[in-house]
Amino acid sequence: MDDNLKDTVAAFRRLVTTLNRGKTHERLTEAAGVRLDRPDVQIIVDLLDAGEPRRIGMIAESLQVESPHVTRHVAALEQRGLVERVRDPDDGRAWRIALTEAGAEAAVRCRRVTTEWFEGALTGWPEKDKDELARLMGKLSDDLCELLKARAIVK
Repeated sequence: MDDNLKDTVAAFRRLVTTLNRGKTHERLTEAAGVRLDRPDVQIIVDLLDAGEPRRIGMIAESLQVESPHVTRHVAALEQRGLVERVRDPDDGRAWRIALTEAGAEAAVRCRRVTTEWFEGALTGWPEKDKDELARLMGKLSDDLCELLKARAIVK
């Protein structure tokens, strides 16, 4: 492994570790003014990103977890009034999960906090560097996800 790749992987691990720490999640939800577990935040932000109601299986696939895990969290989110079940327009027997107004507001607040963190970290970066970071992160994400899918490591 060359030094650039070694440094890239190490930096990526530091970033992922920092973002996945329990204290980081606590600060995120505190700043967003919501009391949600990490999977709950992931589900509502996934629904916000999708821009439309989704079946449980699609949410699970997007988050790369098993459907029963999503089902448990959706039930809790539904009890809190953050999501609701709506009929699937493609199959009237099936249900999709939709954000309620309160759920969408919570998802937007969580996303806003994360965005503010990134904006703070990128303060002072030239626009061309920010553009290059966005391009390269998108490329890395796409290529790594495709590689892991091709190797049957993820779905």
